[in-house]
Amino acid sequence: MSVLRSSGLFLLFLMGWVLTANGQRFPTGTNNTGIDSRTSGRSDSEFEEQVTEEPDTFGVFIFFADNPNQETEYADTTLHRNFQQYDPARRRELDWKTLGNLGSASEPMVYQPRFRQGLDVGLHQYDLYITDAGDLPFYRLERAFTKLEYVLGSEQADGYLKTRFSRNFANGLNFSLYYDRISQLGRFDQYPNQNSRNTSLGGGMWFHSKNDRYDGFFSIMANTIEQEDNGGLDSLPSTGGVFADPSSAIVFLEDGQTRHSHRDFSYKHYYRFGGRADSTGNVKRAYTLSHRLRYKRSNYKFYDAFNAGDTLFYNRYPSLITDARGARFYINHREISNEFTLSTYKLSQVQSENEARNQRDLLELGLLHRYHVLDLDVADSVVNNLFLTGKLNFRPGAALQLNTSAHLGILGNVGDYRINGQLFIDLKRLGSLKVEATNQLYRPTVLQDRFYLSQQQVWDRNFTATLETNLTASYRLPWLDLEVGAGYHLINNFIYFDTTGLVRQTGIPLSITQLIIRKDFRVGKFHLDNTVALQQASEQTIRLPGVFGKHSLYYTGKWFQVLDVKLGLDLRYNTAYRPHYYNPFTGQFQLQDEQGVAFYPITDAFFSMRVTRFRAFVKYENATSAIFNEPKSLINPKVPTRDVLRSRAYYQTARYLFPDAALRIGVSWRLLD
Repeated sequence: MSVLRSSGLFLLFLMGWVLTANGQRFPTGTNNTGIDSRTSGRSDSEFEEQVTEEPDTFGVFIFFADNPNQETEYADTTLHRNFQQYDPARRRELDWKTLGNLGSASEPMVYQPRFRQGLDVGLHQYDLYITDAGDLPFYRLERAFTKLEYVLGSEQADGYLKTRFSRNFANGLNFSLYYDRISQLGRFDQYPNQNSRNTSLGGGMWFHSKNDRYDGFFSIMANTIEQEDNGGLDSLPSTGGVFADPSSAIVFLEDGQTRHSHRDFSYKHYYRFGGRADSTGNVKRAYTLSHRLRYKRSNYKFYDAFNAGDTLFYNRYPSLITDARGARFYINHREISNEFTLSTYKLSQVQSENEARNQRDLLELGLLHRYHVLDLDVADSVVNNLFLTGKLNFRPGAALQLNTSAHLGILGNVGDYRINGQLFIDLKRLGSLKVEATNQLYRPTVLQDRFYLSQQQVWDRNFTATLETNLTASYRLPWLDLEVGAGYHLINNFIYFDTTGLVRQTGIPLSITQLIIRKDFRVGKFHLDNTVALQQASEQTIRLPGVFGKHSLYYTGKWFQVLDVKLGLDLRYNTAYRPHYYNPFTGQFQLQDEQGVAFYPITDAFFSMRVTRFRAFVKYENATSAIFNEPKSLINPKVPTRDVLRSRAYYQTARYLFPDAALRIGVSWRLLD
C-alpha cells in the first residue's frame, strides 16, 4: 500500500510540473467584467505546527541543503496555537499586508529588512508564496512521511492545498515532495477581476553514501503566480438587494493580469573528512568541501488592454501610459550560479539517532559567482556577480549561540557587502536574550534603475547605493510568558515610489524605531495571547501604522477523552494612517495621499480540533463586518464623495477592500507509511 501511495504522489509531482510549466495564459475566470528567509519571506510556522509521533518510534527531523547538520525535530502532540491561520500573510509573528484576498500581493505590516546579494530584479510582491530550490525542506526519517492540508474557501472554486511527502529508498536515497496551490477563482465573494492562482511544486533527492562521507542534494522548484489585477476599487459594492455582494463593485482595471514564473534547479553536494565518533562517544572535528550548481529562469509579465472603464486609472498615472492601446511589461531573467565552500565544524554530542543534530561551531569560507542574462523586451544585458562569503558560528551549549555571516562583492557589484551577527543567551529562570545586527550596502534593483512599458522607456535612473543598518534585540521571561523586543533601522539613500508611481531616492537618512511586546495570560483552560508592535518612521517616504496588534482569546480542553479542542476569537487591528497603494503596472507598493484608514478591530471566530493525527478547523472571518455597519468617512475631504467608506470596510492597502464575513473550513492529516 505504501508503494502505491508513493508512486501516486510521484505521478502527481510529474503531472503538476507539466501543468505549471506549460506557460498558458491565466484564464480570466467567471468574472472579468470589471508576494531571514532570505528571499521568499516565507514563515517557518508550518514546521512549528507539527505532528503526533507514535511512542518509541524514530522521529522526523527537518533540515535544508545549505546546512544538513542543523536539524529541527518535527514532533508535537499539541494542537498548535496558530493552526487556524492558514493564510501565509498571517502565519507569522507579525502579519503582512495584502490586497484583501488570499494569495495577493503583500508587504510587511511592521518594517523588516530584506536580504540583498547581487543583482535583484525588484519584484517581491509575491515572495510569501514562492519557495526557492534552496528552501526546499529535506527529512531524516525511517518511516514514510506524508502530510496533507486543505482549506475550503467561501466558494467551491476557492481553496488552498498543501502537500508534504518524504520517503527513503534503497542505496541511501531519500525523495521529498513539496506542493502548494492557492486557488481564488470564485465570482461572488471577490471583487471583479481579482481571481488568483499561485502554485509551488517541487521535489528533492538526497543521496547519502554508505561511508558517511558524501551527501548530494538535487532540488527542483516550479513557482507560478497568476493574478488578475483590478487596480483597486473605484466605487463600493451595492449595500442591498439582489446585487449586494463584492462582485457589484466598480474597479479601476477590467482585465489587468500579472504572471510570474520561476523555474529553479539546484544541486549541492558535500565531501566530508573526519567527523566520526571515537570509542568514548566524542565526536571529532569534520572538514567539508562543498559545491552548488544552480540554474534559475524567471519570467515577469503584466498586461492590460485599455478599456473605457479604465479611464480614471489612466488619468491618475499619465506617466505610466506609453501606448494608447494599454500596457505590456516583460522581463526574462536567467541566472547560473556556482558556489564553492570550505568549512570545518564539530557536531554536538547526541545520545541516539533519534535526536536532532546540531553543530557546536562552524567556520566556512566560500566563493560565489552568478552569471545573469536579462531580457527587458527592448535590449539584453549580461551581469556578472562575484562574492566572497563567510560564516562563523559558535554554540558551546544550549545556553549560548553566536552566528555570523558576511559577503563582499568584487565584480559587477563591487563594493556591495553584508555583515550579520546573531547572539542568543539562555539565562534559565532569568530569561533569554536575542540580539541581531546587520549592516549592508546594495545597489538599486533592475526595476529601480530602469523601467519599460510597451517597449517604451518610462525612466532611466542612476541612483547611488543604499546603506542600511538594522539592530534588534528581545528579552524573554518564560515564567511570565513575556517577551519585549526593540528594533532600530537606519537607511541612507532610501529608494521609494511616489504618489505618481515613479521611483525616487531621498538624500535624507530614514530611521524606523520599533517596540514589540508579547504577553500571554492563562487562567485554567482559558488563554489570552497578545502581540503589540509600535513603530515610527522619521520620514513620510515610508508609511507604517503606529500600532499594530494581534490578540487571541480561546478555550482549550479535551472532550470525550480523545478530542483536543480550541474555541475562541482572533483579533487584529492597526491605528489610523495612510497606507501604501499597490500599483499593478509597476508591481510596487507606492505612496498615496487620497485615502486614510481608521482603527478597525477585525475579528475572526474559530473552532479547531485534533484526534491523533487528524486536525480540522472552522473559521468565521471578519465577523466584525456583521456588527459595525454605520457610515463613516475615512477619506480626505477633497476626494469625491463616492470614496466615503463605511466603518464595516477593512483596508490594509489603499483602494483594496477586504470582503465581508466568510466561512473557512480546513483539515490537516498526517499519514503513516
